[in-house]
Amino acid sequence: MLLFKIRKPRQYNVKYRYYDEHKERLQQSEARVRKKLGMDVDDSASTGVLHRGVFRNSIDSTKEEKSRNMRFGIIIGVLLIFAYCFIHYAG
Repeated sequence: MLLFKIRKPRQYNVKYRYYDEHKERLQQSEARVRKKLGMDVDDSASTGVLHRGVFRNSIDSTKEEKSRNMRFGIIIGVLLIFAYCFIHYAG
């Protein structure tokens, strides 16, 4: 049983993303005009909008972080119990 997990190196995986700002503006303006005219609105144009921090947040792996924090908390708790027992019974 190991206390600390040895991390494996990350594999290099490039996913190319292309963002055409002009095309996005054109789709949004068309959607606005269709909405004003009462024509059938397609929601696919509104889902393509990029928000700040979208790519950065997609990289985080919360599962690894939670397990790392849990392991750290258990180790600190065990050390505190040993320190308390040592001070209480040695003194």
